[in-house]
Amino acid sequence: MLIPHSKVLPRKMPGSRLLPLVIAVNVYLASLAILGGLALIAATGQWASEMDQLVTVQVPPESGVSGDAVVKSVLGVLRDHPAVAQARALELSEMEALLAPWLGQSAAVRELPLPQLIDVEMRPEGDLDSLRNRLEAEFPGVELDDHRLWRDQMHSVATTARLVCLSLVVLISLAAIAVIIFATQASLESQNELVALMHLIGARNSFVAGEFQKYFLGIGVTGVLIGLVPVVLTIGLIIYFTGNDPAPWMGRLALGPTDYILAASPPLIAVLITMFTARITVLRTLAVLD
Repeated sequence: MLIPHSKVLPRKMPGSRLLPLVIAVNVYLASLAILGGLALIAATGQWASEMDQLVTVQVPPESGVSGDAVVKSVLGVLRDHPAVAQARALELSEMEALLAPWLGQSAAVRELPLPQLIDVEMRPEGDLDSLRNRLEAEFPGVELDDHRLWRDQMHSVATTARLVCLSLVVLISLAAIAVIIFATQASLESQNELVALMHLIGARNSFVAGEFQKYFLGIGVTGVLIGLVPVVLTIGLIIYFTGNDPAPWMGRLALGPTDYILAASPPLIAVLITMFTARITVLRTLAVLD
């Protein structure tokens, strides 16, 4: 008489009662790590993209001579250049606001020989070198800053964010695997008599491993469902308290299909890790016993 699959193993086994909570915590931490990394990567990518199209022209102060004429001439060259989309000279109040974090709100700032700054927005395919050469030829002393240092730093931050997120997900996965191996071995040891009986009636190791795999699959699904609750609540609270903008200080972030797949991957990975780790552990343990 064959024993139904659902009755081969008991519903509860030692070593696995708290496993759904462990899986839920791992799913929550992995999801937050991925979502945070995606937000940071998207923000740094957006900043770097904006910096690629923005440059600053500095017109040095001229001793005893008003620089307004020079600024107007530089603006004329910039607006006529095919690589420039638009150019605008900063007002004195804007320059004071830029210097306020270092010099404070002081009237003495107006007495300083500050260079005149011009914000320039480049066209997507604009030739920056051509613009720089023309400015240097016609206006000696005028400098063009393409923010290369800041742009390189943004790329470095994005690369670091990817590595950190990947490392966190790997560490969380390794911790989950270790816990599942321990729980599976404890469950297997508690079923020594049943496993021996199944061997006696001719059950193969693959059959026994399959029963444990199905059992731990249910545990994995339960843990994933529990873990998704705080993930959804956390995202909802962030959106609620930030006015439907997950990162107001970063700007609106557009996530693509790949980003959504990555964000949804921890639950699926958790289920697969639980199922296959249990199967491999049982097969290896039974192979040693044989």
